[in-house]
Amino acid sequence: MSEEIHKYDPHEHEPMPEGEEEAPPFTHTMAIVRWIILGSMTLFACVMVLNYFGATPWANASEAASQYHCPMHPTYVSNQPGECPICGMTLVPIDAAGKEIKTADSTKTVEAQPESMDQAKAKPGQYTCPMDPEVISDTPGKCPKCGMNLEQVPPAADSAQQDHDMSGMSGMSSTTGHSQPSASDMGSSPVPGLVPITIEPQRLGLIGVRTGSVERRSLDGSLRLVGFVSPDETRLSNIQVRFSGWIKELSVDQTGQLVEANQKLLSVYSQDLYQAEQEYVSARQAMSRDSDASLTNTRKQLTDAARLRLDLLGVPQEELARLDVGNSPAPELWLRSPFSGYVMEKNVLNGQYISPDQNLFTIADLSRIWVLADVYERDLANITIGQKAHMTTTAYPGESFDGTVSFIYPSISEQTRTLKIRIEFSNSSFRLKPGMYADVDLAGQGKSVLAVPSDAVMDGGDRQYAFVVHDGTHFEPRLLKIGHRSDDYMEVLSGLSEGEQVVTSANFLIDSESRLKAAIAGMGSTQPDAHAGHGK
Repeated sequence: MSEEIHKYDPHEHEPMPEGEEEAPPFTHTMAIVRWIILGSMTLFACVMVLNYFGATPWANASEAASQYHCPMHPTYVSNQPGECPICGMTLVPIDAAGKEIKTADSTKTVEAQPESMDQAKAKPGQYTCPMDPEVISDTPGKCPKCGMNLEQVPPAADSAQQDHDMSGMSGMSSTTGHSQPSASDMGSSPVPGLVPITIEPQRLGLIGVRTGSVERRSLDGSLRLVGFVSPDETRLSNIQVRFSGWIKELSVDQTGQLVEANQKLLSVYSQDLYQAEQEYVSARQAMSRDSDASLTNTRKQLTDAARLRLDLLGVPQEELARLDVGNSPAPELWLRSPFSGYVMEKNVLNGQYISPDQNLFTIADLSRIWVLADVYERDLANITIGQKAHMTTTAYPGESFDGTVSFIYPSISEQTRTLKIRIEFSNSSFRLKPGMYADVDLAGQGKSVLAVPSDAVMDGGDRQYAFVVHDGTHFEPRLLKIGHRSDDYMEVLSGLSEGEQVVTSANFLIDSESRLKAAIAGMGSTQPDAHAGHGK
């Protein structure tokens, strides 16, 4: 069988011209899907950008329809209805401009009331909402607008007096949503930036409000001071000589040594002293000789001058008496202690040369000591001369020493802003040592004053104030003038009366609530003036 010969065709394996080859399957379909995905992603990106800038129409419509805020705290805004977490009031809807949207119930209530606020005022005996005075009812209940409890209008006489005293707070009453205490409860010391507020009993229990009484009591005024023991300066003595010489014998050779009165300290040889004694002895011997009256008078003058010189040199009377009897000068002179005490300083050694400008010993009588204590400026008024003091030391725990304030120093330290006082204590047993630290308690004066608990006083720097409680739920800020202070109480000079109740716990929360209401009231009072200016 003959094989067929296949001739090579050069055009059989060459590619087809561009655009004439056949496309793979589903290529056109995938191109359509790709363009659909690209267009969807582009549209989604545009929507996200517009939504981020709030340019979508549905976002504006949703925001306008779903915004709620608290009538008493307009700064709190929510996207859903509920209650205000600050005061518990029902949130009301608002529009995009922040104005409240009138609901069907509120519109019906408003239309049922007269347009004028004077005509919509509730009569005595009726019930009205403190936040929305146009809501009036003959029976107690809750306000249909804000959910607050309706309050009864007081009799005409009390209402007129309240309107007169609280006229400056009329703008705040419609904003804060709380009724104010009666005028008889209001004080005459308003605090700038604060207004009276009313808090419901349920909230008072949650925030833990506690109160205290303003009463007359004796402020013990006891002060606890820290001081140190010091020698009595009136019982210190420096041992010095008025001549030059050498120490021949040193009997007291230790610092801190106890010496008795008239005990020998050291002996001194001085050429000047020996010569002065010799002249005195010679003058006395010359007086004993017989002579005429004029010569005797001259010898007496010389003797008196020689004795005066010895006195000026500091020779003790015992040595002068010995010279009068013995008629022989001594080559050395013994110095003795003027009183019993301790050697606080010793500045000499045996055989040392001494001169008049040198302090040899400092001796202190410690049978009575001083305690120097520091007192702050604010406590200076509680310190008097003769005030009793009790001292304790770490060296003798459980033991107390009694003393009295003997002196108040005239200047205050610029570094510590404290004043030193001197307290004297008996120390016959010499147990108290100079340099000891001491805790001193000064007894109070026992004066009865009008006092308030310290926790009730709010210190604003340039002013002090407290919140006075009326009827258990009304809180009035009252400006105070404070006098003396103790650990738990402060003297009240003005601003409070005996028997009034003040807030002693959680007063910072009440203070912040009062400031917030004052700020809201201030914003509300400026709006009528702005509208009046547009009408001109």
